[in-house]
Amino acid sequence: MGGYTGKFLRVNLSTGQISEEDLGKELIRDYIGGRGFGAKILYDEIEPGIDPLGPENKLIFTAGPIAGTKAQSFARWMVTTKSPLTGTYMRSVGGGDFAAWLKFAGLDMIILEGSSEKPVYLYVKDGKYELRDAAAFWGMNTAEVQDAIREEIGDKKAKLACIGPAGENLVRFALIESDRRTASRGGVGAVMGSKKLKAIAISQKGGKVALSDPDAFAAMVKEQIATYKNDLMFHSFSTTGTAMVDFMNSMGIYPTKNFREGQLEGFDALAGEHYGNMREKHTGCYNCMVRCGKVYRVPSGPYEGAVNEGPEYESMWAFSATIGSNEIGVTVAADGLCDDLGMDTISAGSVIGMAFELYEKGIITKEDTGGLELTYGNHAALMELLKQIANREGLGDLLAEGSVRFGQKIGQGAEKYAMTAKGMEMPAYDPRGVKAHGLSFATSTIGGSHCIGYAPQEIFGIPIPRPADRFSLGGKGELTKINQDYTTLLETCIGCVFPGCFRWITEELMSKLLTAATGVEEFGDVGYLLKVAERIYNVERAFNVREGFAREADTLPERLLKEPLIGGPAAGQIFERDPLLDQYYEARGWDKETGVPTEARLKKLGLEDVAADFKNLGKV
Repeated sequence: MGGYTGKFLRVNLSTGQISEEDLGKELIRDYIGGRGFGAKILYDEIEPGIDPLGPENKLIFTAGPIAGTKAQSFARWMVTTKSPLTGTYMRSVGGGDFAAWLKFAGLDMIILEGSSEKPVYLYVKDGKYELRDAAAFWGMNTAEVQDAIREEIGDKKAKLACIGPAGENLVRFALIESDRRTASRGGVGAVMGSKKLKAIAISQKGGKVALSDPDAFAAMVKEQIATYKNDLMFHSFSTTGTAMVDFMNSMGIYPTKNFREGQLEGFDALAGEHYGNMREKHTGCYNCMVRCGKVYRVPSGPYEGAVNEGPEYESMWAFSATIGSNEIGVTVAADGLCDDLGMDTISAGSVIGMAFELYEKGIITKEDTGGLELTYGNHAALMELLKQIANREGLGDLLAEGSVRFGQKIGQGAEKYAMTAKGMEMPAYDPRGVKAHGLSFATSTIGGSHCIGYAPQEIFGIPIPRPADRFSLGGKGELTKINQDYTTLLETCIGCVFPGCFRWITEELMSKLLTAATGVEEFGDVGYLLKVAERIYNVERAFNVREGFAREADTLPERLLKEPLIGGPAAGQIFERDPLLDQYYEARGWDKETGVPTEARLKKLGLEDVAADFKNLGKV
């Protein structure tokens, strides 16, 4: 069988035991790869109610069956675990070269379980695996540790996935970094830190992924490249990356001052043309022509000389509108600081934005902040709080717990100012002005994420499967299911959601690439692939239901349900949760009262084992 290496690594950090295991044809057929493998293994191997930061949790690294090939935009790697931020299923995705190196090393997946008593890193080379002492690297930031481990193993081109101080200190939104690309969301870095695993290092001199039909695969790649080149959005995206701040602000969905307003005052200073003037270099993931990564250098002002690969759109927002700031330099400096310290920019910027509003309302004071004045526009205070969060110092120790726990610990009604879905901070789109986007936030299996079911029909006017009025409720339940299932299929491969949202990668293309790569006959049927995608989404939902998340958890903050959006063309909008949920559950075939997948739907998807589990738990 092509595409797959056919084996994965299981590492018990408690005992130090490392073993190779076979994937098995049934797992491949029923779950394809990437996100599918992670969801299935997490559901099967994690007991309900375990502590996400305890040794019982697992951390699953996966690469897709097309990683390491010449196919465009499939060089992503994924980390699956139970989230310490939300308590839900979590998948977090990174880019760069790590997925290709994992495949070249002969592995489709690494499962990490247990917890080491002392800091270690996993070294992979020439089919040999070793847990090495990482005491000397503990405390290093992500850039430092990658350089230091490369020097120790004598391979400057080795690819690593590592954590920084935030992961070591169990910040609940710590990330895992490879080069300057990150698996950012949901606290996957905190799980890695709880296991005392500083890094995974793969030393490999290139490699090649075997393909079932190389000629057919090459023809499909050629067709894919032509599709990219012939799309006007490709040229724009390749030039500017995700610097789409102007567009979102003009739509009135640029969440400002903790999701009160949809447009930022003085926004012109953050316009995309200014990011263009700071752009020094284009970067990208393994073998991808898009080159959407941008290196920026701040030319002047208080952050003169700050340089980083990024910020992307979400980080541009996280360090501007959240604190009412239009200082462009801080978005680059703060993004670089978060990369070094190893924490998610969306959650970090959002929880700090919450703190600014609590300060404005007098719920917290200078006594709580250690003298910092959290007045809107004070970007220097933001920079200080980022350092405090990663090191769990001062107010940062509370902020490191995430918005929900921060609000609970502060009390005085602070909880309602947490802008989260299922406990995870929401990204830079106000759901009141893009209804399908908001519905996906509410029903996402990982919480507040735009990458689980991005709605390009509302944002960019993509007419696939049909155009959508962003303010209308009609058909949004079905549209959200379609977008979520499409993304799930894309992430079995593991494809990038950016070309995915423009539909440069279609279901038909994935089917042809998968068939040529693997030779699995069933993969030639698009209907079969979409059924697998729906199966995976239902397994993720089942994991969450088993943990106590159902209809009541499929919601957004009270502010978005009751307070009309202020400013811009979306002004006056609220998010109409219940009618949208009813539509969505009907499209999913889930029980409308509870939001739990029905026994009939589970069996239709070939999930008889899950249906039996639910019966025993009294869920169906």
